[in-house]
Amino acid sequence: MSVKLSSCRWQATLMAALLFLLCIPASAQLKVDDFAERNLDASANAPETRRLDNNGDVCALIKVFAPPVDIEKFYFDGGAKGIRHKEVRGSEIWVYVPASLQKVVISHPRFERIEYEFPEALKKGSTYQLLLNVGGGRFVTINSEGAAGARLTLNGEYLGDAPVYNHYLPYGTYQLSATKDRFEGSLNLQVTEGEGTQFASVKMIDQTSHYGDVTITVSDPNAQIWFQNRREGAGTWKTMLMEGEYEVVTKKPDCDDAITKFKVMAQQQNNVTAAPPVPHTGSVLLYTRPRNVTATYDNNQPIDLTETRVLPVGGHQFTFSRNGYVSQTKEINVKWKELTKDTIELEPINYLKSKWAFYFGAGYTLSSLGGLTAYAGGVVNNIDLQLSYTLGLASTKDVFMYSKGTEGYELISGNTYKMNAMAARVGYQIRLIPRLGITPQVGYMQQMLTSTVSRGTGKYADGAKASCLTLGAKILAVPAHRVYLFVAPEYALEMSKDDTFDMVAKAADFTPGGFSVSVGLLINIGK
Repeated sequence: MSVKLSSCRWQATLMAALLFLLCIPASAQLKVDDFAERNLDASANAPETRRLDNNGDVCALIKVFAPPVDIEKFYFDGGAKGIRHKEVRGSEIWVYVPASLQKVVISHPRFERIEYEFPEALKKGSTYQLLLNVGGGRFVTINSEGAAGARLTLNGEYLGDAPVYNHYLPYGTYQLSATKDRFEGSLNLQVTEGEGTQFASVKMIDQTSHYGDVTITVSDPNAQIWFQNRREGAGTWKTMLMEGEYEVVTKKPDCDDAITKFKVMAQQQNNVTAAPPVPHTGSVLLYTRPRNVTATYDNNQPIDLTETRVLPVGGHQFTFSRNGYVSQTKEINVKWKELTKDTIELEPINYLKSKWAFYFGAGYTLSSLGGLTAYAGGVVNNIDLQLSYTLGLASTKDVFMYSKGTEGYELISGNTYKMNAMAARVGYQIRLIPRLGITPQVGYMQQMLTSTVSRGTGKYADGAKASCLTLGAKILAVPAHRVYLFVAPEYALEMSKDDTFDMVAKAADFTPGGFSVSVGLLINIGK
């Protein structure tokens, strides 16, 4: 089984080892404390970590344990058969060698070199451990008794979770502690001179009666909760702790850590509300054109822009609005301890869309034979192109048609008439004030009669047509954005007509073309 030193464990012994090694003369002799096969360690043959020698066979892997100072400077020479690969992993040096290798020369700039002959023939694909000592210290393997996987601390610094294998310590006395759930133990560890690895085991004692249930909660669900230099959760953490006084630290990117001290009572539920991390802040000063706009940020929180504001660092979504102007949303990035300035210019609402637009709507046309009118059109650079269709609703009086027979005139049929109209118009849109405009128009209209038989059977003059040139204007009022109310007076000048159209018009007392007024509503999409 391969065990790597954590960064905390590295820090726990680095200073002690460094001070110790500084006192060693340059002529100090390297020494192999132990060499043995690790039967349960498959690192040498695992697909992701194995290496092949020059003959294509799987190398043997020697995991060299050494003091953690200048560990990368250890050099291994296998002679003619060579060292296939070397890499440093934490406090371990992984050395891949051919299985036929019988000895290795080990050297370091600080120590005298040694030649080490392996006590047994190396096997292909097998993993070995070699404890390389420099004198003045010893390798220690530490375990916990009564609770597996206990959290180990050495002189108050986190060492690792038990078991910790082959941890190098200078000779001396150390305070070793272990905790796991409700079990605790401590030991005065005396590292003494001797051969091979020294073993230590911390006896764990059940302290249930001295423990209380603890729930730590932070108002920010994304805040990390750290306890004794280890991340335990985010937002909420539930655990059991021995009675006494403790502290937790809450952390979050772009925030200062917050420390909360609390007391645990045994055999009770202890609920602790931890202080959230304090966000890093910066200042923002925003100018707007025009002034006196309504501003909100993030979740529609109102903000006063008349002075510099302090906000948490990061991106903030601002929305600016004012009557008569197009609302604008912009993200402002606030930097730590910096003043961010920006100017936001709101665009006046163009109630009369003149750059480009599409509109549609309906109205009623008042004329001698009026009706319901549908409209569709568009505006490009103030040029208005419009199509309309009027469905006639007003009817004429009965119009009777006779034929002259031997006994005088005989009634052929009686009809009433309605008039439909199709028209195309072009105009130029002029804005008078922001919500009022006028569009002078000229166009072409074709009027069509539809007949309904009131007496007899003949539908005389059904479909008769007349063509007109139209002159008029469309007056627009804008009560709400994209909604137009309009009045369109117009005069239609007759250009041509069917004979039957003329006969019906005279009989029914109406004329093609003439004056009309349309009123209605349009919906506008554009800018």
